[in-house]
Amino acid sequence: MFRTLTPAKTPSRFSLGAKVAAFLLAAATLAASGAEAATAAEEPGQGDHAMGSTLRDNESEGQDLATIQDASPLAVPQGVRGMDVSSHQGGVDWSKAAANGAKFAYVKASEGTGYSNPYFSAQYAGAAAAGMLRGAYHFALPNASSGAAQANYFLQSGAAWKPDGRTLPALLDLEYSPYGDGACYGMTPGQMVAWISDFSTTILARTGRLPAIYTTTDWWNRCTGKASGFGNHPLHIARWASTPGALPAGWKTYTLWQHADSGVFPGDQNVYNGTLTQLKSFATNPGPIFSDISGGQFTTEINWLGSRGISTGWTESNGARTYRPLAPVARDAMAAFMYRLAGSPSFTPPAKSPFADVATNNPFYKQITWLASKGISTGWSEANGTKTYRPLAPVARDAMAAFMYRLAGSPAYTPPAKSPFADVATNNPFYKQITWLAASGISTGWAEANGTRTYRPLEPVARDAMAAFMSRYNARFGSK
Repeated sequence: MFRTLTPAKTPSRFSLGAKVAAFLLAAATLAASGAEAATAAEEPGQGDHAMGSTLRDNESEGQDLATIQDASPLAVPQGVRGMDVSSHQGGVDWSKAAANGAKFAYVKASEGTGYSNPYFSAQYAGAAAAGMLRGAYHFALPNASSGAAQANYFLQSGAAWKPDGRTLPALLDLEYSPYGDGACYGMTPGQMVAWISDFSTTILARTGRLPAIYTTTDWWNRCTGKASGFGNHPLHIARWASTPGALPAGWKTYTLWQHADSGVFPGDQNVYNGTLTQLKSFATNPGPIFSDISGGQFTTEINWLGSRGISTGWTESNGARTYRPLAPVARDAMAAFMYRLAGSPSFTPPAKSPFADVATNNPFYKQITWLASKGISTGWSEANGTKTYRPLAPVARDAMAAFMYRLAGSPAYTPPAKSPFADVATNNPFYKQITWLAASGISTGWAEANGTRTYRPLEPVARDAMAAFMSRYNARFGSK
């Protein structure tokens, strides 16, 4: 499905004279400011497509192309004003942009896996120095390489989101192909949804936050088949008109709006749909991660788990990311959760599996054998002399207590003489670990109608409860 890009004429957003003048001015500005000197090789060209550079030649009649072309840059919508730039803007006078009212900026970092904006570092730092919130964007080439490959290439820019109140989430620029292979890069809607999910999952796992998505309603509905599962990604709608118009399938509102491609700021003109206080909150908080988690029990803990990359959940056929909170946690997934909770430590798995039922090509082989190497779970000794791990068996609550006790380093602990749980006897093989878990505040069990407390040791651990256990464990013990 992937191909090697061949040179093609780059859609220009400027006349030749304007481009040359802009380049010469950028070079002079950079030299005067002490920034990295621009060279002729850095002039906008192959692989250098700005956010929205393909809109004019591709938006359909249904999107009111005439309005887009004729939109006045002076018509500024309500919201917090901002901008986006690429190498086309070269050296930016960030102080002037801030004085004119810009509160945030998105800076192009990369395109595909072969182009990095040579001005990125200076532009990204310049926006921050001027007091703006800033983020980085990636121009997607979905048929050139996998979503994961492009996400990893993008993150090489050093612009990963962090909850510092100044960094905006990564932004995925999805628009028409600039290389003459069709608006949708020759891909089916199913392939496109899978590619976007691959990019998104990688960004989430590595940064703890889903990327925002920049697109037009026309492109999205055409190229993803009106995929409705990405509504938990912030939407950066592109429409150069007086209103954002109908939104793409899956979104009820937009977060950002690129409303014009020229105006008082360098580059494109944007607004945030809210107040400056809300924009700062948006920059700080990772927001919802899973589409099946919305305000119920353990929502905070589940979102914490997702933001730490401990679980990225499942991607459904429509692109939705689900957590499946009531599903039991299998033993292979438990190994992965604990490995990630521990900070994904460096570990080389053995060449030969210690478990008869876990092949070396098992997707969780590394995590399972790491768990075994730490003595957190040594599995079962079978009658035939082999050892098994039983990776697909659900984790019972008594075993989960033992796993967490060992993950904490088997700390010194004297269990109480009398059990705090009516269904856990003092001679239970996991009595010490269960009561340690309770004493640590990780699980206090259930209060029954008759006034007793129960732990339900043989009950499988549900995924929502697992998120709560891990969040509490981390708060008490931190990553080991």
